[in-house]
Amino acid sequence: MTATTDLTDRYVIAAARSLPRRQGREFARELEERIRDDIDARIASGDSTPDAAEFDALAALGDPALLAASYADRPPMLIGPRWYAAWKRVLVIIEWSAVPAITGAYLLAQFISGEADAGTIGRTWFVLLTSAIYIAFFTTAIFAAIDRVPTSPEADSVPWTPAFLPAAPVASRTDRRAGLIAKLSWLAVLVGLLVWQQFGPDSWGETDGVLPVLDPALWSFWLPYFLVLTALEAAMAVWLFRSGPTWPIASANLVLALAWAVPSTWLIVTGQLFAPGFVELFEANLDADAQQVLPILLVGGIVAGAVADAIVGFTAAARTSRIASLGLGGIEVDTAAGTGAGV
Repeated sequence: MTATTDLTDRYVIAAARSLPRRQGREFARELEERIRDDIDARIASGDSTPDAAEFDALAALGDPALLAASYADRPPMLIGPRWYAAWKRVLVIIEWSAVPAITGAYLLAQFISGEADAGTIGRTWFVLLTSAIYIAFFTTAIFAAIDRVPTSPEADSVPWTPAFLPAAPVASRTDRRAGLIAKLSWLAVLVGLLVWQQFGPDSWGETDGVLPVLDPALWSFWLPYFLVLTALEAAMAVWLFRSGPTWPIASANLVLALAWAVPSTWLIVTGQLFAPGFVELFEANLDADAQQVLPILLVGGIVAGAVADAIVGFTAAARTSRIASLGLGGIEVDTAAGTGAGV
């Protein structure tokens, strides 16, 4: 039997990920065998060269999303089979990019205008849901209109080829090594900056013209606390490298994200994070509105970073767990516990 490259595994993953787990595993096994048999047949008959046989076999199968839909006996007729796959991709991209941006902009405008009150959370949820519904409606309406425009076969949608397949969604050990080096390097820089706060500027605000950024009084508890968190982040980065992404790592990443975000937000809101001299330097060059907006932006960035970090970890967990359930041999998947890539 002819050996295949990761192109086959990528095709099988793209086709099976929309099916229920048990059905997806069976489908993945049958599809992988079908592809290998087709490759052997093409080489034996001379229809394709050994180098091009795999690509030709996948191109003959067509879009993996449509193949999976036909296997599940659930024709995608919301829009129509011709445009369904494209509609789904476009809708997911727009929803995940536009809705958070619209919601964040509305929430920021509420704080800047001074209209934030007890009902802000409810109004923000209304804006989030409304924008998501409107985007889904108009995107669907546009694709429905396009689907009903009569066209010739030559003017139909762009034919699918294996070149459209996404990269394998599971990071290799080499990729994890690069992530480990980057993570540890960043943590080393962070520790260096925190320690410099102690031995560079003095506690009275200035040494040789250098102002401290963080209040030296935080060394009584909070700065050592953040140094401990930094050590835990380094340990988790090593854990991720050694075991691969897992559900426990995603959960631990969420706990660490909260351990960073909650105290940081509290210190900013209560005015304890920055050194008095540093605050006075900036306040002298900012008007009242800017002084009000900057802490809001800082807190919003911290919260958004923590949320995004947790989402990335658990999304990666679900993805790797799903791929592991397909039982593919050509993709390196760590199945010890699941996944997580937020560290």
